Amino acid sequence: MSDSNFQKEFEEAIAEWRKRHHVRDDDVLLVCLDLFRIHQAHWDAIRRRDFPAIQEFNDIVLKLEKTAFQTQKQTTSLLKALYRHKKGQHFLPPTITAILLILALAFACGLLIGRFLL
Repeated sequence: MSDSNFQKEFEEAIAEWRKRHHVRDDDVLLVCLDLFRIHQAHWDAIRRRDFPAIQEFNDIVLKLEKTAFQTQKQTTSLLKALYRHKKGQHFLPPTITAILLILALAFACGLLIGRFLL
């Protein structure tokens, strides 16, 4: 629907409303309606000016897609290099003695904190 058709239908609806409710030409409601039209026109102009064009939006999305592809490619090569680098290292699991020592120290710290700080 074009703006001119919308404006014409709006004018017709207002005229019908004025007839139905017996609104005079010098009524305050019509002044408020004019103020609302000025307000609406102002914000419509701002919205049209600030809203990016479809082509601009499409260009931004394409740039983001290209950047994401490059990032994925670089991340993949970095992960492959890290896997090659860590192949020579072996995981050394903690011993039972180390686990028991850590548990005893944690228990002692908990007791000391509970005794002196709480």
